[in-house]
Amino acid sequence: MNSFKFVMQLLVWCALYFALGYISLFLDDPASQVSFVWFPAGLAVSAFLLTSRRRWPWLFLGLFIVRTGLDVTLCHSLETSLVHSVISLSNDLAIAWCVRHFTRPHDTLHSLGVWLAATLFISAVAAALGGGWVVLRHEVDFIQTLWIWWSANVVGTLLVTSIVMGLFWRPAADIRRHWLAGGVLWLLLCLSAVYVFHQPIGGPRGEAFMFSLACIPVMVMIAIPVVSGNQMGAAAFLSFCIIVIYYSWQRNGPLFIPGLKPGEPLLLAQCYLSGTALLLIFIYFLRHSPKTFLTVSWYLDPRSGHLTWDDRSPNVLTQQLSTIPDTDRLLSLMSPGDRQIMRERWTRVQSGSTIKGSFRFLLTLSPTLTLHLQETKLIALQQPDGVVLIGYWTGESQGQGSARVFKGT
Repeated sequence: MNSFKFVMQLLVWCALYFALGYISLFLDDPASQVSFVWFPAGLAVSAFLLTSRRRWPWLFLGLFIVRTGLDVTLCHSLETSLVHSVISLSNDLAIAWCVRHFTRPHDTLHSLGVWLAATLFISAVAAALGGGWVVLRHEVDFIQTLWIWWSANVVGTLLVTSIVMGLFWRPAADIRRHWLAGGVLWLLLCLSAVYVFHQPIGGPRGEAFMFSLACIPVMVMIAIPVVSGNQMGAAAFLSFCIIVIYYSWQRNGPLFIPGLKPGEPLLLAQCYLSGTALLLIFIYFLRHSPKTFLTVSWYLDPRSGHLTWDDRSPNVLTQQLSTIPDTDRLLSLMSPGDRQIMRERWTRVQSGSTIKGSFRFLLTLSPTLTLHLQETKLIALQQPDGVVLIGYWTGESQGQGSARVFKGT
């Protein structure tokens, strides 16, 4: 990525961050002045995930300036704004770092699990720090402030990251022919959501009936990515979130139950949207999870370096690897780091050590074909003329439309 392109992208991220922050600061708790939902958290996490790590300091600085200026302009002192900006953006950066550091090649379920766990845990730490600062500066309840900060950050991360990463998810080649059906479902989603959520409080049909109607937009929402792909699903989910949050803030819809305290209906709306987001993530995973797990075994003579591939159970993976005749060719297809680890594993097993744990690595067979492999077992077998090695590798066969949602550039 050249410098000019990155500067333009940075400006776009900052502009979007400002717009979402401006909206979020209007949805705040009057007592603690903490937003009930913090949409910029999800945008910042997405921005870090979609940006090269060497650009992260500049991205952090740009978002930090926007965040501080926004706080100072609308509600907080400079001191409080600086503290909030550091805590908030450090939280977003930490979530992105965990996802990028602990992700596994083509293991979407693991990446999603890391993202959810990091979001829940790191947001709790940030909420404790931010809530503690607010309590020191204002006479507010710490537990309530902690809960609002944590839920605002978690919901903002779930909603906006799902939307942004869904928009960047590469569609299948033939998905465009389904856009018309997706457009019809999108229109049906908007109409049903507006109908359900513009209803006044305590309508004649009762709360139970309105709650049942609230399930209809969710079912339509889930059908859109199935029919038309994740990009249209993400765009439709954005529309859905706007409708639900707008009418909920206007004190309309089935989530405004008589007797709830101020702010609690909006928390219900957050739970409603977060549950829908998790359902969409589950749909994303089902549509783009690995289709087939392939296993291949090999036999290596360390003295000659000759590789023999077991073709008793032929598959696509065996056919691709059978073109590698020896260790020199094999190691030349690996990165320097993977190459070193592979050599160390061979040396250890030849010396009589037991290899525990699997080893994930990449083999670049061509500029357009990179295999993501995992060595599940490596053993040494004593022969009359020396030791030979036997290894077992597992690979994944991916669908045409698959993409790694948390893969950075």
